[in-house]
Amino acid sequence: MHFLRRRDAFIIIVACIILIIPSVVEGTSPSRNTVNQVETITVGSTTSTSLFQQIVNRAFKVVSTAGGTLHCQLYNVTFLGSQGQFVSGNFTSDIPLNFYIVPDPIFQNWARSENCGNAGTAIASQLNTTAYNFNVAFTSSGPWDFVFVNFSNRDADVFMVAYLSPIGYTTTQPVLSTSTSTLTSATTPAVPVFPVESLTIIAVVGVIVLTAVVVLIVLGYGRRKQ
Repeated sequence: MHFLRRRDAFIIIVACIILIIPSVVEGTSPSRNTVNQVETITVGSTTSTSLFQQIVNRAFKVVSTAGGTLHCQLYNVTFLGSQGQFVSGNFTSDIPLNFYIVPDPIFQNWARSENCGNAGTAIASQLNTTAYNFNVAFTSSGPWDFVFVNFSNRDADVFMVAYLSPIGYTTTQPVLSTSTSTLTSATTPAVPVFPVESLTIIAVVGVIVLTAVVVLIVLGYGRRKQ
């Protein structure tokens, strides 16, 4: 008799577990990916060109060495610049020339010593070219020179445009709006959850189990008295 009571109780408990498991499985949250996007935007600005000081905007000739005693001819345009200020512009030539931007004292030394130029002492330079765009900041304040050097036996026809930026201006080029995105992902593991329906089922099954156990105990007690 005790064996039957134990078997009956075991069957009831197993049946309750079978009823509870689907509720738990249905209430399990699936694993999910979390994606975070960080966007950085750089917005540029420009300064009106009316604030720029024009240094030169004209055509000129750089004479050749033909008929002279020098193996090169230097042509310069002198102007004043302040440290940190930008100078920008471009030129074109019908024959290749050497071009330098240097402090005026350096140019004067070149002229006295018959030196045809040294890129190491220039803040910008381009050798043997027919066109050049430049945009560079002065390293000191004072007079500066655009220097053209002609090694050929014919005159060069040059056209040049150049400007000085306002004092304190950081660049002569507009900064375009840019957008960059950084994606990071993380996987969240599945976590068991119990919805309201599952909790209700568990409660009902618990009451049934408790009732069944009480009934078995009462029946067993009555059989022992008999």
